[in-house]
Amino acid sequence: MIYRLGSTLTLGLMLLVLGMPGSKAKADANHAAIAKAALTKVIQPGYEAFAADTKTLVAKTEALCAEPSEAELTDARIAFVEAVKRWSAVEIFQFGPVNREHRYERLFFWPDRKGLGLRQVQKALLKQDETVTAEKSLDGKSVALHGLPALEYLLYGKGADELSAAGDAAKFRCSFAAAVAGNVAQLAQELVEAWGPDAPFTKSFLEPKPDGALYRAPKDVTLELSKAFSGGIERVRDRKLGRVLGKSAERSRPRLAAFWRSGQTFPNMAGNLEAVQKLFVEAGFAEIVADQSPGVEDSIIFDLNRSAQILADQKEPIAEAVTNADQRDKLKALRVALKSANGIASDMIAEGAGLSFGFNAGDGD
Repeated sequence: MIYRLGSTLTLGLMLLVLGMPGSKAKADANHAAIAKAALTKVIQPGYEAFAADTKTLVAKTEALCAEPSEAELTDARIAFVEAVKRWSAVEIFQFGPVNREHRYERLFFWPDRKGLGLRQVQKALLKQDETVTAEKSLDGKSVALHGLPALEYLLYGKGADELSAAGDAAKFRCSFAAAVAGNVAQLAQELVEAWGPDAPFTKSFLEPKPDGALYRAPKDVTLELSKAFSGGIERVRDRKLGRVLGKSAERSRPRLAAFWRSGQTFPNMAGNLEAVQKLFVEAGFAEIVADQSPGVEDSIIFDLNRSAQILADQKEPIAEAVTNADQRDKLKALRVALKSANGIASDMIAEGAGLSFGFNAGDGD
C-alpha cells in the first residue's frame, strides 16, 4: 500500500503559497505580545500541568512501595504515562530554566545511543546501591539515573513485574523508583517557579534589555520561540522517527526510540506535535503567516494536527511499526508532510516577523 499523505499535503501548501498575489512582510510584528501569549497560554500552563502530574506520580509510586500489588503497580504505571504526556507538551521548550543545572538531561536523558544510562540503572539494581534510594543522595549522581527514562526502566523493564510482590529486590527497586519520581517532581516544581511571574528569567523573557545576557530585544524572544516551533517538528521528524526507521526495515533501530518499554513512543511524538501546533496558534505565528498568505496557516495547522493524530492512532509497538512495510510507508509519508509544513511555516514566520535564523530547521533529510 502506498501512502500519499506527504505528497498531498505538500502540494496543498505549495499551491496555497504560489497562488497568492504576493507575500507582504509584517515588519512591525508585536514581539512583546508574542512572548506574553506564549508564556501565559502555553509555557506556564504546560509546566504547571507537568508538575501536578509528577506529584501524583510520586504518590502512586510511594503507595506501590508501601503495599505492593498488581493494582498498585498498574496505578503507578498509569501515573507514569500521564507524566510523560505532560512532559511531551513542554519538551519542545529547550531553552531557559530547563537548560540550567542540567535540568533537561536530568529529566530526559535521551537519546541514550550507547546504552550508558541503561547500564548505570542496571548496575545500581544489581549492586543494590542504597544511595539511589534517597532523593538527596541520588541528586549527586549521574543525570542518567534521575529522570523519566530511568523511571520507565524501573517500572517497565526487565524484572519490573516483581514490584507487585514483596521481596528484598522488589523493595529496593521500588525505593529507587520512588526516589527518581521524587526527583522528577522536584525538577518540575523548580521549572514552575523559574517560569513564575516574578522570576528573573520570566522578566528578561517579557522585557528584554539592551544589555541583557540572553535577550537584548523583543525580537530575540520571538526568534527563540520560532526555533522551539521548528526544532520541535525537526526532533519528531528526524531524531524520533528518522533515526528509528533507518534506511530499511532491516536497519531500523526501535530500541533507540523514546519510551518504547512503556508503549509511549508514539503518544510522546504526538504530544510534541500538539504542543508545536498550540504554540503556532496561541503565540500568534499563525496570524503572522495569515497576514502574508491567508489560508496557508490553516493548512499548516491541518498538517500538524493530522500528523499528531496519525501518531496517536498507532497501536502497534514501535518495533512492529518500523518493520511493517505498510506502517513504514505511512511514517515516511508523515515525515515528508512534516518537512513541508516546517519549511514553509518557518520561512514565513521568519519573513513576517523580521527574523534571521542563520539556518532552516526544516531542511533535514
